[in-house]
Order: sequence, then C-alpha cells, then structure tokens
Amino acid sequence: MTAQRRLALYCLLLPLLAAPTVWLVADHYLRWPLAGQVVFGVASLLFVWHFGIPGVVGGVRSMERVPQVAMLLIGGPVPAIVQNVIAALIFPFTHAGYRQNSWRIAVLRALSNAAMLTLMLVAGALVYRALGGEYPLPPLKLSHLLPLTGMALAMQAVNLLMLIAYHAAAGRPVAKSPRDLMNVTDLLFVPVGVLAALVWLHLGAVALLLFSLFVVLFLVSFRSGHSPDPLVAGSLADDSHLSGAQRLDQLATQINDEVQRTFVLDEFMFGILDRAQHHLEVRLHLMQGQRMPRVVRRREEGLFGWVVENDEALLVADFEHAPEDVRRRTKIVGPPPGSMLIVPMHYENEVIGIISVQHLLPNQYRRDDLTLLQDVADRLARRVADARAFEELDDYRADLEKRVNERTAELRELVEERETLLRELQEKNSQLDRLSREDPLTGLANRREFDHALGRELATAGRHGRALCLALVDLDHFKRINDRFGHSSGDQVLVRTARLFTEHFRAGDLVARIGGEEFGLLLPDCDLADAVQRCERLRQAFADADWRDVHPELQPTLSVGVSRWQGEPASRLLARADAALYAAKRAGRNRTNAEESSLLDASTPPPE
Repeated sequence: MTAQRRLALYCLLLPLLAAPTVWLVADHYLRWPLAGQVVFGVASLLFVWHFGIPGVVGGVRSMERVPQVAMLLIGGPVPAIVQNVIAALIFPFTHAGYRQNSWRIAVLRALSNAAMLTLMLVAGALVYRALGGEYPLPPLKLSHLLPLTGMALAMQAVNLLMLIAYHAAAGRPVAKSPRDLMNVTDLLFVPVGVLAALVWLHLGAVALLLFSLFVVLFLVSFRSGHSPDPLVAGSLADDSHLSGAQRLDQLATQINDEVQRTFVLDEFMFGILDRAQHHLEVRLHLMQGQRMPRVVRRREEGLFGWVVENDEALLVADFEHAPEDVRRRTKIVGPPPGSMLIVPMHYENEVIGIISVQHLLPNQYRRDDLTLLQDVADRLARRVADARAFEELDDYRADLEKRVNERTAELRELVEERETLLRELQEKNSQLDRLSREDPLTGLANRREFDHALGRELATAGRHGRALCLALVDLDHFKRINDRFGHSSGDQVLVRTARLFTEHFRAGDLVARIGGEEFGLLLPDCDLADAVQRCERLRQAFADADWRDVHPELQPTLSVGVSRWQGEPASRLLARADAALYAAKRAGRNRTNAEESSLLDASTPPPE
C-alpha cells in the first residue's frame, strides 16, 4: 500500500476509533458553556495554533494546553472535546502552510487532529478522575497536584504517540533524533491552563478576559524578539539558523539536515548554477548517507537540466513506469531510484539551482510533497544567493592572498606589482567589512553597527554630559503589505523609508535597520522634546507620501517610540524606547509616542 493511501486510510479510520471513547467520560461532570463561551474557546485554540510558541516536533506553533486544560477543568471532558473537535476541523483550512497548499491534506489533518484531540482529552480526564481530581476545579491545594500532573502526562503521551503514528502513516520522519521527541513545550503551559480555569471559576469572566489579554501581550513580546516564519507542519519554519555569511558547502549541509527532518529519503542532491548560467554544479550529493564526488553538468543536461530549462518542478512517483523521456534523461549513480522529487530554486525571477530528494522505493512522494519541497527551495533561495556571492568574494580574496604571498616570495623585485595586489586585497577586505556593517537592501547601518554606535554614543554622552535620545520606528502592519501586495512591494517600501530617514535627520544622527521592518535612530545632542518633534515630522511625511507608484492601494504608516538617556545601560534605554513604541501601537498606530505623555502630539490620528 502506498504512503498516500495508508495516510488516507489512517485519517479516515482514526475518528471511527476515537468517537466511541467519548462514552468512557460521558458520566463525568458536565457543564455546557454558552454559545459565546464556545466561540471564545474555539477562537482561543485557533489563536494559539496560529500564533503560539514554536514547538519542537515538526515546527508546529502551539500553546494548546492552556485552553485545553482550562476547558477540561471548567466544564468537564465532553464540552472540552466538542470545542477542541470544532477547532481541529477548522484550523487546516485557515493555515495554508499547515495544509501544505493541499485541500486533500487539509481534510486528512482535520480528521486526524479531531480524533487525536478526542483521545488526548479522554485519556487526560480518565487519569485525572482516577487520581482523585475534582470537577469543577476547586481552589488549588497541594493534594490537587497529583491528578493534575497525571492528566498532563496522559495528554502528552497520547499526543506524542498519535504524532508518531501520523508521520509513520505518511511515510515521513517525526523527528531527526530521539532528543527531538522530548517536547516539553506543551507541558510547560499546563500550569497556565490550570490558572486560567481558576480565574474563570473563582474570579469571573472579566478576570479571564484580562488574563487572556496578558497571554496575548506575552506572545506579541515573544514573537517580536524571535524571527518568525519556516518548517511549519513539516516545512521549514525558521531558517534564521541558516543566516549569516557562509560558504555554499556549509549551507548545503544544513539544508540537507533540515530536509531530512521532513522527508524520508535515500538520496539528496543540491546543485547551483554558475554565475554565467552555463553549468550546474552538484555541490552536495548524499547517497544513503555517503557523500558522492562533486560533478559539473551542462545547464541543459539530464533531468536537472529539464527542470532548470523549463523552470518546472518534477515528481516521479514510480521510476520504473515513468515516461521514456524521463528514464532516458536520468543519470543513475548506484541503485536505480524508485521515486524522486526535483524542484528549481528561484532568486530574483531566475533559476539559481535545484534541490532533489530520491527514494529507492516507488510511490514514496506525492503532489503535496512536491509543493512542500518547492516552498523549502523558495524560502532558502536568498540564503543560497548570498552564500554564492560570499563564496565568490571569499574565494577571490583567498586567491589574492595566495598571489600576494607567492609574488612576494618569488618576485621581490616586482614591488610595484605586489603593492597593486595588496591594494586590491585591501579594497576587497574593505568591501567585506562594509557589507558586515551595512544592510544590503536599504543601505542603512545594520543591527551590528547600531549596537556598536549606541555603545560609543553612550560613552560620549557620559563623558561630556551631552543629551542623547533613542527612537525605535516600526512599519505598521508590514506583514499585510507583503501578503497583499507582494514582497517586492514590501522591499520598495523599506528602501523608500530609508530614503525618508536620510532626508529628515542630520548627518551626525545614526539611522539603522535593526529588524525586518524596524529601524533605530540615535540622536546625539538632542533633547526629548526636539527628538519627538523631528520623529513626528518624519511620521507625518511618511503618512503623506505618495506610494501609488509602488501600488495604487498602498498607504503605509509607521509608529515611533522615543526615549531619553538618563544614565542607564543601553539595554534599559532600548527597553524604554521599545515600551514607548508598543504604547504607540496599542494606542492605534501611526503615531509618535515618548516616555513622557505630555510630549505626545495631540494631533495624532485615532486608532485604525
């Protein structure tokens, strides 16, 4: 039986097996919530699945134990099961990454998740009652810790077993190593769910609303300090560990490690086109864990050439029954493949390389696997392009160093030639140094340069008793701009924003891009009132700017938080500016906010 059919059969049979288990807890405490409370419970689950803390297994975001435990302890297992099943049936249809852009996968995951949550809650409720747990949860005592702990461990055990079963049915690895399976993220949030139940039962709905607001603010703070986004439900969820200047060989090994977390494979290939686009070099070829020699092929040669020339991903489910043209083009090294995936990697509207996975058995990959691998390739394309550029520059620098050393030793009389080569080497090193301090998109200083400059300015201000202000600027709803108008429009907005900064601030001020859509301003010899006025002029100019050449419907805004140095460390100054920025966000965005409320601009527009 193929993995595709096995997964479909598993997802269809699992609800039939899970549904009868509800009768095991039908005689437990039952308190049906009002319709509005049901909506709140379902919305809470959908919220944490979309915006929660990244888990260990599969890159899924979750804090689901908070609403699940709260539901179980407030109304009993049956109402909790109903709310969880409703949310589970909805979620895959609201999250394209989780369903891997496949409605078939959405249906299968909706069914399997609904059954898995049913079994988790039934197991948790049975263990909770068997250990003396009470419904509804009374004021907490030491004796309640045992049943609550048993409930949490039972739910976690069922969750882990069902996750392993799902990935086994799908023919994919659930984790790369046993360490990856030790996911305690959900267990850490069980006490928060218990606290939510206590707040609801003993303090009322208003207190629960305030508690929920606190959880939301915690998530906003957490996500602002962590790069979001790339394996979500089996796709690369976060490629921040692949960032930074590095060579292609190092990056290729890391890409292989991440792909193996998602795909069962016997062979992996990563190839890169040369700058002239004439040849494709296979930089990493692993066959059953063994590294194969590098090979260089003509651009149009073989199946890789067909993928590059046609700019089209290729799925071969069963190589033995593949079209004759596919079999003829395939260059087989070692055992013949059973099934394979090959996807092109795009950067700036051109193919720069390929990623391929192969398995010795047929029918191991499906159409949604092809979509998933293509998403992986497209997400990593910028990193690959940067690594290629860095490698070329690094190789050129290494070559220059070698030439300098050889000429110095062998041709000491040719001093002029040696000095020319040394100058060229210094120019390349200077270029590398500039690239390490400059944001490549906007041309502004990057976070590293900003941190260094902040330290220098604090020292100068301390020695000479000068004023110093810090402003943090964040583009409002920037993700919506990327989602609605495309990442190219988002890049244009960032470039023009940088230009506006340079027009509105002095030569002695430092403007830096310190995050995706966040900028930092250092304003030496500037008091708080003057800094607020200058930032407000910037905000107004940004809001009044004509963006129609980027997109006719585009009208971005920004929010600013300003703080004045009071002799504290840099981290504290940044924290106060960040707090002022978040206050501006909470007040409706598109405004300038300072740490003293009296300096707020009364003409700022109302919240959006």
